[in-house]
Amino acid sequence: VERTGICDIALLDMPDNTRIFTAGFQCMWHAHTCEEEATIIKLFETTSSKGAVSKEPTFASVGMRVKCMIETSRTVPVETYADAPFLGRFTLRTEGKTIAIGKIVKVPPKKE
Repeated sequence: VERTGICDIALLDMPDNTRIFTAGFQCMWHAHTCEEEATIIKLFETTSSKGAVSKEPTFASVGMRVKCMIETSRTVPVETYADAPFLGRFTLRTEGKTIAIGKIVKVPPKKE
C-alpha cells in the first residue's frame, strides 16, 4: 500500500487544453478497483516513437514512453508489475479521456 511509485507509462492522448505532459500534471489514477487523484512528481526518462531516449526531460508528448514518479492523494494497494501483474497495471485519465496506460516499476521500501 503506497502513495508514490516509479512507473513506466505509454502516453496515448492528452486533453485539448494541455498538449504536453510535465511534472505537476494532475489526473485520475485507475488501478484494479481504485480510483484516486494523482500528480506527476518527476519525469526521469522519455523515449520517443523513433527510439530516442532523453534523460531528465522537462516534458513529454503523445506517443512517448515515460518513466516517472506518480503520487496519489491517498494510499493505494499496489505492487510492482514484476511481482504481481494484476496489481501493477494502471491507467491515467482526465477530462473523460484515457491519456496513459502503465505499469509500476518500483515502490518505496516497506516500513517495518
